[in-house]
Amino acid sequence: MSHSENNYLPQDPSVWALVLHWRGIDYTRRCLTSLQSIQNRNFRILLVDNGSDDKDGEKLKDEFPEIAFIRLETNHGFAGGCNAGMRYCLDKSADLIWLLNNDTTVPVETLDKLLEVARENPKAAALGACIVEKEEDGRSKTVQARGVIDFTRAKTFLKRDADGKAVDCQWLSGSNLLLRSDALRNAGLFDETYFLYFEDTELCHRLRLKGWQCILVPAALIAHTGNASTTGKRRFWRDYYYTRNRFLFFSQYLPGAKKFPAYFFIFAHLLRHTIVLPFRGEKGKHQLRAELLGARDFFQHSFGQAKCLEWCEEP
Repeated sequence: MSHSENNYLPQDPSVWALVLHWRGIDYTRRCLTSLQSIQNRNFRILLVDNGSDDKDGEKLKDEFPEIAFIRLETNHGFAGGCNAGMRYCLDKSADLIWLLNNDTTVPVETLDKLLEVARENPKAAALGACIVEKEEDGRSKTVQARGVIDFTRAKTFLKRDADGKAVDCQWLSGSNLLLRSDALRNAGLFDETYFLYFEDTELCHRLRLKGWQCILVPAALIAHTGNASTTGKRRFWRDYYYTRNRFLFFSQYLPGAKKFPAYFFIFAHLLRHTIVLPFRGEKGKHQLRAELLGARDFFQHSFGQAKCLEWCEEP
C-alpha cells in the first residue's frame, strides 16, 4: 500500500475539475460557468469531448478559452472518457481530480468544504457532495446520501441518514467525485469493462479494498439534473447497462458459491419484470428488452460498449 497516516495533502493542493461532455451542450455551458466562479489559484478545468456528434467541444473551447480541452473521436463511455481525462490531469501533477457530470452546477463554496475534509483525512481517496435534484414540480430533493452495497441481495442503494461533517461510505456517485491522485495511482482508474453505470461503485469498492476511504460531506452541495444524456429512447441504455453491470460487479467481488444468492435476487427481479412490464405499454416492453439483453450479454461475456442497442438511438 502506497499511502500512510502521514499522506496529508499540501495546504494549497492542485485541483483539476474534469467535465465529460457527450450530449447536452447547454448543460455543459452552465456547468463550466459555475466552475469559473471558484476562486482558487491552484484550480483548473478540463473539458473532455467524449466523441460528441457535433464536435461540441470545439464550440465550448471557443466560448471558454481558458479551460483545457481534449477530444476523443468516439464515445468511450463514462469510464473510458473519464479515464482519458484523469490521465491528462495526472500528467499535469494534479493532487486531486474532481469528476463532475455535465448536468451539474456547483455552488462556489462546495470545493472548499470538500477540501477541508480531504485535508483532515489522509486516507480519503474519494469524497462526494450531497446531490440536490430538481423535481418536475419545482421542488428540490437530496438524492445523494450514504452509499451502501448489499452483497447478499446484489443491490446498491443510498441511505439518507448522512449526518455530521464526514460520513464513511461504501460508494459514492460518479456524478461528483473528488479523487485523490495518490489513491488512483495505487488502485487504478475506472474499469472500462463497465462502460456506463456501476463503474463508480466498482472503483469505490476497489479503493476500500486497498485501505482507502470514501467519504460523503453532507455540508457540501451539488445541483444535478440527472440522466441528461440518456433521454428519449436512450433511457433504455440505463436498463441495459444497469442489468449487465449489476451481474458483472457482484460476480467480480463475490467468491465461489457466494455468487449464487446474488444471482438469485437478480433473476427474481428480472422474472418479476418479465411478468409485469409487458402490460405497461411500449415503454415497459422496451425496458424489458433492454434488461434481458443486458443479462444475455453478461453471460456471453460481451462487455464495454453495447453492440445491441441500435434500436435505442433517436431517429
